[in-house]
Amino acid sequence: MNQLGPLFREARAQSGKSIDDAVKETKIAKRYLLAIENENFDIFPGETYLIGFIRNYSQFLGLDPDEMILKYRDYKIQEQPAPIEQLTAKPRYQKRFILIGVIFVIVISTVLYVLLSSSRERVRKREKEPIATAVEEEKVPKKTEGVVVFEEEEIIKDFVRGDVIEIPLKNVAYRISIDAIDENLEFSIGDIPFTLSTDERVEIDFDRDGRKDVLLRTNRLGEGTVNITLKKIFKTESSDLSIGLGNEASEAAAPVTPDTPPEVVIIKEDELFTEIPVAPKTGFQIFSGYEKTDINAGIKAVSTAYLAYAIDEEDKREFLLRNGDELTFTAKDVARIMASNARGINVQINGVTVTIGKGGETVAKVIRWYRDSDDSDLYHLIMDNWEK
Repeated sequence: MNQLGPLFREARAQSGKSIDDAVKETKIAKRYLLAIENENFDIFPGETYLIGFIRNYSQFLGLDPDEMILKYRDYKIQEQPAPIEQLTAKPRYQKRFILIGVIFVIVISTVLYVLLSSSRERVRKREKEPIATAVEEEKVPKKTEGVVVFEEEEIIKDFVRGDVIEIPLKNVAYRISIDAIDENLEFSIGDIPFTLSTDERVEIDFDRDGRKDVLLRTNRLGEGTVNITLKKIFKTESSDLSIGLGNEASEAAAPVTPDTPPEVVIIKEDELFTEIPVAPKTGFQIFSGYEKTDINAGIKAVSTAYLAYAIDEEDKREFLLRNGDELTFTAKDVARIMASNARGINVQINGVTVTIGKGGETVAKVIRWYRDSDDSDLYHLIMDNWEK
């Protein structure tokens, strides 16, 4: 057994850090850190989260992140259950039944051989005629060289002109074709061509459900080859909160097919880094993921409380809430909440319940998207004190 958990526990003990110290510095919830140390990986919402947390926790403890992720993958393979027939011994009394079965197989084989021999001539004649099964077999797609099926969470791989990346999604196979490699990468999705430079990234929503599916980035362009990072963007579950005050619910998305044009967003990485700050070492991490979504807030009063909020660059709105009152709002990048009697309201951010203060306490909080200091593709939604 690859003892992954003890490696983290021993490293933390040697560093002199408590589990609470680790929570404060990594911004990872305590139950997830304990789950890593106890190899309780089933509680994580997805492997993308787990890999990201292992990487961050390893860096905090001075361990090699890549080595620890490799150990986790080895652990996962070792945890696969053995076939039941390898775990149970065959009783002795089964031997005679096995012998009877062998005899039965020999008899049946002899009968089949005689029948097949007598009809050999008929088979030869049929082989000269076209048959439906042969036609059907020709319709089965053959495995084509240069086609890479993207089924993992992330791959980093060299590609050449003519290569095709196939992405299965909701029983539909979408394809990205590498068309040309020179100063830029020329690729196409279906019949739609795109150009990408090394300082840009692409986020693609293949099924046009409003959430990005795949991130594509060119790491290096060489002579006839391109090194590409492909990463599946973790899709956060949508909450039941309405978006905006008085906004109507969005219409159901139309059915999509492989011929439906995807939504493709090309982003300059310099602009992205300028717009989204690096995550601070303070505050409460609501969740992390590879998709930067809107910030959806739902608030319900359980006693009388004053509430004010401001979203993005808009002006502040103020309310006096009484028991049972509810309101919702949405922000693109940042939301600020001020409340008196903070315990008198229940707050949900993108479906996650958060505590903003104690009973009778007056608080001011800011909720904002940040990017990870080590993994520029990873976003953190963090709530911190709002310094006026």
